Amino acid sequence: MIEPFECTACHKVYEPIEFKSQCTCGGFLLSDAWERPLAAKDFLQDKASLWRYKEYFLPENNVEWEEISMGEGFTPLITLDRDNPSILLKLEALSPLSGIRDRGYAVLATLLQHYGIEGAGLYPKHERERLAWQTYRRRARLKHLPDSNEQAGNEPYYHPFFLIGIQTYAYEIWEQLSGKKLDFLVFPASDPSFILGAFLGFKQLVQSQLIDEYPAFLLIEKEGLKEEKQPAYVKNQIMKILDLTKGKRVIVAQAEIIQAQKALGARTLPNNEEDALLYAGFMRYYRDHSIKDQLAILPIGLMNGGV
Repeated sequence: MIEPFECTACHKVYEPIEFKSQCTCGGFLLSDAWERPLAAKDFLQDKASLWRYKEYFLPENNVEWEEISMGEGFTPLITLDRDNPSILLKLEALSPLSGIRDRGYAVLATLLQHYGIEGAGLYPKHERERLAWQTYRRRARLKHLPDSNEQAGNEPYYHPFFLIGIQTYAYEIWEQLSGKKLDFLVFPASDPSFILGAFLGFKQLVQSQLIDEYPAFLLIEKEGLKEEKQPAYVKNQIMKILDLTKGKRVIVAQAEIIQAQKALGARTLPNNEEDALLYAGFMRYYRDHSIKDQLAILPIGLMNGGV
């Protein structure tokens, strides 16, 4: 059984079956059970997917995941090119449906089925993600709730069941680097749930003494783009993450994004504007701060799986 969730702000306690994405005070909900120390001996080496870590987030003897999974996670980590061996790309485009979010949806659907929670009218904001969620919902045999409930804007992004799936991104990176120190991790500033989930994973790695310190979180945003409204607690948490990781926000102009798309295309890497934004922002930081030979990871296809 998963222990009750506790609000990180006011410490109010919720049972998993209540299906609350956030506390009434706006704080995030976490379970102590998901913060226990990581040990490589517990990873299932025969599973080339996020399910190699299932001992850390699934109730014991849960087998439903085998019918729900489509092989999410454990995406390849490759060098940008021979001239830049310290710049690594994590190929989230090889996820089954919607990129990085597949991790969250797969675990969310599995745990909703386990607890008999019928989806709570979830309605992801982007069409590709809605299609992905519908696929996982069907695979988990969760009931389809009426459209009127879905249109309420009940998004899953901050629910603990979703975030624990995103945490596996950090676990994988630790395994794939085989002890190498990671200096920088790049994110779109517009995706707080990706940032938060990855941070929770690296926090667990630090607390488990598998790494000595956090990589710096670089949050890349497009110049002039209107910022999406986020709950105050989300914004505060992102600021804390930047402080803890010694991270930074980087603003990128449209002209830089266009050049970045050409640079990625010249390397025959399928990419879209989101990928080019991250590449442009990192290369700006790379040049401005002379960080050659320091290890950095950028996700590619994070919102465009199944290509």
